[in-house]
Amino acid sequence: MTTILGRGTVLFVDSDNSRASSLRAAVSSIGYNCTIENSARSALRRVKSRSVNVIVASSELRDLYMDTFLESLSRANVNSSVVIYGKNISASEAISWMRSGVVDILLDPSDSESLRSALQSAFTRSSSKLSKESTAKENRSVDGVQGDGMLYRSRAMSDLMKKASRVAPIKVTVLLSGESGTGKDVLAGEIHTMSRRRGSYIAINCAAIPEPLLESELFGYERGAFTGADARRQGKFEAASGGTLLLDEIGDMPLPIQAKLLRVLEEEKITRLGGNTPVPVDVRLIAATNRDLAKMVEEGTFREDLYYRIKVIELDVPPLRARKSDIPLLTMSLLRQAAEKFGLPMPEVEPEVIQRLKSYRWPGNVRQLKNMMESLLVTTQDRITVEDLPPEFERVREDACSTLELCLPMTLAVVEDKVIKKMLDLTGGNRTRTASLLGIGRRTLQRKLESSG
Repeated sequence: MTTILGRGTVLFVDSDNSRASSLRAAVSSIGYNCTIENSARSALRRVKSRSVNVIVASSELRDLYMDTFLESLSRANVNSSVVIYGKNISASEAISWMRSGVVDILLDPSDSESLRSALQSAFTRSSSKLSKESTAKENRSVDGVQGDGMLYRSRAMSDLMKKASRVAPIKVTVLLSGESGTGKDVLAGEIHTMSRRRGSYIAINCAAIPEPLLESELFGYERGAFTGADARRQGKFEAASGGTLLLDEIGDMPLPIQAKLLRVLEEEKITRLGGNTPVPVDVRLIAATNRDLAKMVEEGTFREDLYYRIKVIELDVPPLRARKSDIPLLTMSLLRQAAEKFGLPMPEVEPEVIQRLKSYRWPGNVRQLKNMMESLLVTTQDRITVEDLPPEFERVREDACSTLELCLPMTLAVVEDKVIKKMLDLTGGNRTRTASLLGIGRRTLQRKLESSG
């Protein structure tokens, strides 16, 4: 999710002027242009006459019910994104409001981190609405959420995005690791946006292109380089010059091409197939993988020098089961996207459905959730209930990743061993990812495993 500072307007709507002023002060301090209205009706008049990007409204408006306020905004074709806050919001109210298009629900708006995260999501949504009106929206293929960027409210994702925002403006190579379907290419796109590089963002899946074609896709070719090469063709490196190139599934890149990629990264020049003249390129490279590259280096299937060259900065995208607080937000957003995609009405979602979704392990991560929302939208009527969920959700229990059984008394060494084994289980035995999640080096993890036997 892109951090937007000093751009656009935030309108606070709250009959409690003291509380609204406090929130305005907190948001103004990070660069947003803020204003206050003390009633829903005055807020409606303002958004109809002036441009407002984000509306942050109290759930306890005195002059209008929240449902009426949201319906009035919709009828007025207002492009503003909406965030609602309040301590006494029920689960059914939250689901109903998000079904109406509300970006986020905050139970404690004084939590500055949650408020800032909600504003970032809302500004992203607002920009998307305006883009749809002015031009045909350009979609990019992603592993998770399409169009809305990284949507989150969990601590794990918040920490990840803070790191990404610090890294984005600096032209260093970034390695994105994480399970399949977690949204690594969405994150890559967000890094490109935050970098403010003026060139294009281009993604290429190394696993989807046969080895004979991958080299020409990356570096291009000259006319006559091979049979059928009737004209010169730019490769992805040239096309992304001045911008960002994502090499997804880099662990599937053949060794001969790995060697050529390393040379390009070192020299910042490419040579087209069939050519002899080096061509300078200015590319910010992001690599992504769901494989353990360090293990592949040990096995000789991935070049060690390339591994360290692309791993200047490593960002590990957590699996969906490790960010359960994001599931309600993602569920409603993905369901809304599916409704827009298929031209179907947005259904209601039974609160128990959200609880079942939060308790599931999600082996396919956000991609699995996205596909499931599309399926439920098409196969249900105007309300999604627990009976509509697939069979694996019938007896779903709380995911084991959130608990660790300890029978005290127990030594610290034994506790540490249990934590390490649990984390290895959660990462599918990926030692690099396990070390990253534990906050230790891979060699340290190896020593601890050897000492525990």
